[in-house]
Order: sequence, then C-alpha cells, then structure tokens
Amino acid sequence: MRKTVPARLAAIVVTATVLISGCATNPMFGRLTDDQKAASYNAELATNYLAAGELEPAQIKLQRALHQDPNNALANNTHAKLLVQLEQPDAAEKAFIKSIKLDPKRAEYRNNFGIFLCERGKTEEAIQQFLKAADNKFYRTPEYALDNAGVCAMEAGRHEMADKHFRNAIRQSAVFAPAMLHMAELKLKTGDATLADAYYSRFLTLARQSPQSLFVGINIRRQLGDNTAADRFAEQLVKAYPRSSQARTLAAQ
Repeated sequence: MRKTVPARLAAIVVTATVLISGCATNPMFGRLTDDQKAASYNAELATNYLAAGELEPAQIKLQRALHQDPNNALANNTHAKLLVQLEQPDAAEKAFIKSIKLDPKRAEYRNNFGIFLCERGKTEEAIQQFLKAADNKFYRTPEYALDNAGVCAMEAGRHEMADKHFRNAIRQSAVFAPAMLHMAELKLKTGDATLADAYYSRFLTLARQSPQSLFVGINIRRQLGDNTAADRFAEQLVKAYPRSSQARTLAAQ
C-alpha cells in the first residue's frame, strides 16, 4: 500500500524537478546524433511540463524523447516521476533505476528515487539513496538530500536518525531553512518545545511563513503555554491559507 506523501517531502520533489530541468545540457552535445539532441530537447520540455502539472503534454514529449533515444537519462528520470503520478509504481521504479545507471553522476536522480521509496514506506532503502546523493561530489546542494533523509526517518519514527541527518544538513548549509523547520518539528515530537522554539526562531530569520511553518508555530506556542501567540498564528494561517490541509486540520481540532 502506498504511504501518504508528507507535504514537506513532496515540496522537495518540486525543488528536485527544478534542479534537474536546469542541468540537462550535455558537455558532449556537439558529438550527439540528431536523434539524441532532439531527445534531450524533448526531455527538457517534458520535465518543465511535469513541474507545471501538465501531465498530457509531458507524456507526449517523453514518448518522443524515449523513441528518439531510449538511453536519455533525463527522459527516463522524468518518465519515472510521471509514472508515479499515473500510479504505475513498478514501471516507475524501473525507470528510476535506469536513469541512475545511465547517469550516475546526477545525484538528483538518486534523490528523486529516494523520495519515491520513502513515499512507499521503504525507509531504509530511501535513506540509502539520499545519503548516496549527498555523498556525490558533483551534487552542489547535498543539504536537500540530507534533509530528505531526516524527513523520511522522522516519518518512520526514527527520531535519533532524523536528528543526525537534519544536523548534517544544517552543517552543509547554516542558512538552509527547511532543515531548521524540520528540526523544530522533530524537537516538538520529542517533547522539547524550548529547543523546538529555538530552531523555529532561526527558521523565521531565513524564510517566510508557510502553512506548514505556521502549523508548527501554533503547536510550539501551545506546548509553551503561550496561547495568545498560538491564536495569532492560527488566525494568520486561516486568513492566508484557508484551503490548506493545515487550516482544515486546525478547524477540526
């Protein structure tokens, strides 16, 4: 059975897509055949369509790309993500694995595969992929993969492991806001509201509020006994993001 996708992990999928869409240029482009060049172009278009949520044009471009060059790594990775949305996990897994074999230097592909595995409750396998991505010397933003490893561990109740990965993400980038927020959430889960508030305060210096961060802030203030501040965050959440899942959860409490 497919695991419910944590919103904080799904947000990284979008980030990963953006990273991939910006790096499909092949330094050997001049040596490619016309079909391979066309496949790269169509794979880029498909990646952008998928990032925008336009599944049908993404599928059309991917079909063309894979016909032109079945071994185009970007096309295979994007196809895998499309297959996830089309609820074809077995085919998606094969496409993810193929894309990694075709371009092992592209750490984003392992990161995407890790997200896929985590969403299906395969925590250990997912974290292994995230850590391999983070260890890749060609990956310019390893904090994303490390943060994903932490989120995956946290969702599985592996709090000590999550703490380690979040700390490593912060060591990679002291201004990486998602890891600050996730660490605040983790400390809240483990009953340390004071430390959660410290990480939350650091997050607020780095990023704007979101439905997720406001919801975390509400729960921190409640645990600290500051109901006035909790109500203020709640009002902001309902006004700014009335259709968010967090606002619905708040209304149901």
